[in-house]
Amino acid sequence: MAPRTTVTAETLVSLGVQRLAGILLDLAGEHPTIKRRLRLELAGHAGGETIAAEISKRLTTLKSARSFIDWQKRSDFVRDLNLTRTMIAERLAETRPDLALDLMWRFMDLAEPVLNRVDDSSGSVGEVFRAACGDLGSLATRARPDPKQLAERVAAAVTKNGYGEFDGLVSTIFPALGEAGIVALRTRLTAELSSRPAKDGYDLQAAALRRALQDLADGEGDVDAYIALVPTEARKRSDVAAQIGQRLLKAGRSEEAIRVLEAVVPRRQTRRGELGDDLYPLGWGGPDGDWEGVYLDALDATGRTEDAQRIRWKAFEEQLSVERLRAYLKALPDFEDVLAEQKAMEYALGFRSFSTALHFLHAWPEPRQAARLVLARHAEIDGNLYYLLDPAARWLESTSPLAATLLRRAMIADTLDGAKSKRYRHAARHLAECQSLASLISDYGGFASYTAFVAQLRAKHSRKVGFWALVNDAVAVKV
Repeated sequence: MAPRTTVTAETLVSLGVQRLAGILLDLAGEHPTIKRRLRLELAGHAGGETIAAEISKRLTTLKSARSFIDWQKRSDFVRDLNLTRTMIAERLAETRPDLALDLMWRFMDLAEPVLNRVDDSSGSVGEVFRAACGDLGSLATRARPDPKQLAERVAAAVTKNGYGEFDGLVSTIFPALGEAGIVALRTRLTAELSSRPAKDGYDLQAAALRRALQDLADGEGDVDAYIALVPTEARKRSDVAAQIGQRLLKAGRSEEAIRVLEAVVPRRQTRRGELGDDLYPLGWGGPDGDWEGVYLDALDATGRTEDAQRIRWKAFEEQLSVERLRAYLKALPDFEDVLAEQKAMEYALGFRSFSTALHFLHAWPEPRQAARLVLARHAEIDGNLYYLLDPAARWLESTSPLAATLLRRAMIADTLDGAKSKRYRHAARHLAECQSLASLISDYGGFASYTAFVAQLRAKHSRKVGFWALVNDAVAVKV
């Protein structure tokens, strides 16, 4: 049973209706979003038309607003915006899906004016509108509007998709269109595309129309219609070939997929090994990873398993790809996979990039080999890669507290050597974690003990008083 002071539905009910109502009124007076939520809930209790009227007022207010929303106000605004969306998609849709659909279209009309006046560097506002775009599909299925009118509305949305808020609209609303709606939408989109004047350079609107028509083709499972909409020049790109090949494979046309993919084999110099690991996010397969994945599927589908296996092992050697190695081992006979895995772990220990090797061993996961890597190549640890080292250190604590300590020391040293004051609190936390592990390390094996390491830090960084103040709060440092 939860303590009586823990905030749960059960403990709140024990306060009684009157007390809870008073608390909510106080909060509503301080927070407009809460007051708005209460008004909508009361309207919803009164019926579909009443809540629709309240939501309509809110949409009108949002449309007429002109003030800029900076990053400090953004989180509150996102919560308020998402509240409006969910009240349409969930509460109103329960009783009046027809009204909910109309209001969701109006909500989507807010995307451009809202995004024009908000700092959406985090993408959180755009996410609300993308979620609303997905809601349109389920609402249209429930409301069953006239298919041809729905097609007209979808076509209009596709052509004004300034912020990408309607990306995926055709796919999500496809089930609600029906045969008549599909025909009407295809006719309208094809006419719009045909009427586009010739334009030098990239035509954004034409591309949007083509994508919408391709989504229709996908919905109908018409691979040839999809391919016909791909511009000739675009077919020379590996990512486009991968998209076509994937659809051909799904249609059971694996030989055609092979031909399409082999017509645009990526040049070897774009592989990870030649460009250098620092150009790639950890765990990413490089710019041609999607092409390679589809090509491997096509090779397997056409019985060319040996060719696929050679590519998988080569990809592992070049990138330490977890995905490729797993697929390689899965295709091997019993017992051979065990020997191959051992070979792969040894290869990873000597891989040219320490960070890539640690990421691979963490993702596999192989903690004992990761500890070997850290102890043998500690001088190569990049302390700036906190997003890799911090979780890896936590993961290694039980297997090798010394390896976990070395990873944290690297982050501490990088922070202090670079005078990265914004990370001081994290460095102080890492030092406290090192202290907590010190009693578990019986042999430092030539590395400085915890006490000696702290002494070195004090000697080198004694003037970084901001850091040491945080340390004194976090740990009792004994030198």
